[in-house]
Amino acid sequence: MIIIRRQTRFFLHEIRRTLIAERIPQYKERSALLPGGLHTPFPTVVEPDIDLELLFKSHEQLQDNLQRRHWIVDVKKVEHDYQLWKKLNRQIAEATAKRQSQPEELRQLGEQLYSLNAKFLVACLRLPAPLHTAVPQSSIPKLLFEYGSQRKSSLTMRSWRDLAEVTSIDAAPFSSFAFGEFAQLEYILLNYFNKSLDTYNMQFCAAVNVVKSFVIEAFGYHFSDIKNVFNIVVEHDADDENSVELLHLFGTSTPLGIVSPFIRTNFLSNALPYYVYSIGRNYSPHIGQSSCIELLAFSSERSQHLLVDDHQRSDDERSKNFEEMLRKSIQYSPTLNPNEINLKSNSIDFIFIQLAAIITNLYYRLNLPIRVCLSPSYELLSYESLRLTIEVYLPSQIDYVRVGSVSLIDDYLARRLMIKHNDNKSYVAMVHARVADVSQLSKCVLEASQTIGRGIKLPAALSIH
Repeated sequence: MIIIRRQTRFFLHEIRRTLIAERIPQYKERSALLPGGLHTPFPTVVEPDIDLELLFKSHEQLQDNLQRRHWIVDVKKVEHDYQLWKKLNRQIAEATAKRQSQPEELRQLGEQLYSLNAKFLVACLRLPAPLHTAVPQSSIPKLLFEYGSQRKSSLTMRSWRDLAEVTSIDAAPFSSFAFGEFAQLEYILLNYFNKSLDTYNMQFCAAVNVVKSFVIEAFGYHFSDIKNVFNIVVEHDADDENSVELLHLFGTSTPLGIVSPFIRTNFLSNALPYYVYSIGRNYSPHIGQSSCIELLAFSSERSQHLLVDDHQRSDDERSKNFEEMLRKSIQYSPTLNPNEINLKSNSIDFIFIQLAAIITNLYYRLNLPIRVCLSPSYELLSYESLRLTIEVYLPSQIDYVRVGSVSLIDDYLARRLMIKHNDNKSYVAMVHARVADVSQLSKCVLEASQTIGRGIKLPAALSIH
């Protein structure tokens, strides 16, 4: 009898789950970003103004951008669909302008455009942003700056695991809380970065965001691609066919979480550039939960170094000049004076360089072996045009671990999330920075700060916090 009851409950649960999945539009591979009416298979959420001219300016440029990102796409097919899409939009606009146009003609054009939208625009929402000219051509990172000497973890030294009391009892699966010296160091480091960013008068954001699926699609993902997210199924009136809504819970320790408060925002021109940072928890299947500090910069000027012309390649003079400015800024970061930093320039390229110098300086003051690299294209996410990676040496692993990064996003996300400026006419450009993965950095600091017989001796920069 008990077995029958369990099986009955199981089948009822499966039926209910199937019904919910059928009633959530995104489960049917629909794009939440595409426009549509009441009788279309696409929910009406927002109609994005997607700038495809950059990618489709020439066949060679599109092919180069996709190949360097290891993006497997039939370039000729996508190009053909793009030209047909432009042609249909133009024909519909011309037919609508003519008063003598037949309704049947408009209907036929509309049907062709509708079927093309269903496959072409969804595909283009997944296409990556145009690459920056400074992205390394090779598959290995390009080293820009290195400081400090590495050493192996001595037998008399203990790894961070030995210096933290770890328990398997935790509210979150696949993770653990650490106590003792390790947890105390995490708090000290969070305080160190927090106070340092406050000296630059950046805005602090402390919100947890519940977002709809179109926000995830704006990043170039389908909602089912995001595994480490808490999904919420909201049910409304049961008589309504579309009574189920899918929402996603993000903290501010992710790029998606920190950008979501600015969806459909129209910045005043005199309010830019604008800087905001957040502190929160993040999850990775490799390292579990981490305390992270994220930063987002908004500007009214787009990058001048993207692949926008046929003749422009990553080995041109503009790329070399940008790289040289970036290298010099990072090399001089140890002597950086906060009063000399200019965060009021609207040049997004200059903002990228300034943030790279600021963050590198914060790591340099910890007196740890660090390495700053430009990431190759295969490491970039679809919305990134350029990424600078900051790594710190971890003795117990005898290797460098990634603890921070600065990424150029330009207007890739702004166009999809309707983030504008200048009286709602132009799109903002953005730079995202992971200022610190504090949990990862704590491991490096803890192992490097050990002394024989004298415990932990923290760097001078942390002793005052």
